[in-house]
Amino acid sequence: MTPLETAVLCLIAVIGHLMALFWLCVEDYEVDLSRDRIYDLPIKDPQVRRELKNSLHTPLHAIILLIFLMAGAFSDRTFAGFFVSLLVTALWAEIWHYASHRAFHLKSLHWIHAEHHKSRLSSPFTALSFSFWEKLIFDLGIVGMMAVLSLAIPVNFFGVASWFAIYLVINSYGHANYEIRSEKFMQLKGRFLTSTVYHALHHSRYTGNYGLGTRFLDRLFNTEWPDSEAVFARVVSEKRPMKSLRETAGAVTDSR
Repeated sequence: MTPLETAVLCLIAVIGHLMALFWLCVEDYEVDLSRDRIYDLPIKDPQVRRELKNSLHTPLHAIILLIFLMAGAFSDRTFAGFFVSLLVTALWAEIWHYASHRAFHLKSLHWIHAEHHKSRLSSPFTALSFSFWEKLIFDLGIVGMMAVLSLAIPVNFFGVASWFAIYLVINSYGHANYEIRSEKFMQLKGRFLTSTVYHALHHSRYTGNYGLGTRFLDRLFNTEWPDSEAVFARVVSEKRPMKSLRETAGAVTDSR
């Protein structure tokens, strides 16, 4: 294993915690990025302590990547392979996250996902707060699939690792209790991509809005909360945070 590969593994092992701390500081010091609060509710200390404890096995993805790398997977080192591997990992992760996430909400499997949902009001550290089994299934499903794919086509280690780095950065502020995007986001990109508000509704309402980075599968399978855009407008455009976890923006029928 090269020094660069070692450095990348170390980086993705700790970047989740570093970004969670960064976004917590953004809120604590009232940086402009945190001005659009989603829920006007406090996050209590017991939740923070629980999330910190659960975050101890966050580096599991780096360990799994290391194991497959040592086994000979992900040997491609070309620029083309990097971009193709990054794109394929992102595509598969979107599918795997939605499929496993929906499965974890089934009664028989919800014990795997229940720990994450103890945080009805999410924070940056909620992005790291999973049961060991959920973390293992999510990471192994992504890295394992890419390792299997590497048996047929070249897969680039840095492409797969870069997806994890990007995911951990985005997922950290994606669980914050404030929206950093402007109202222009919903005019184009927000029609296809998820937002912090989008995922906050999943936590507060416990179902719906299962997508990771895009809204495509939620729309395809009719699992999107119909007031997602209205809540975004209320929080970002009107500067009016939600007052309770059960609050909606207009009439909403739960079919999720």
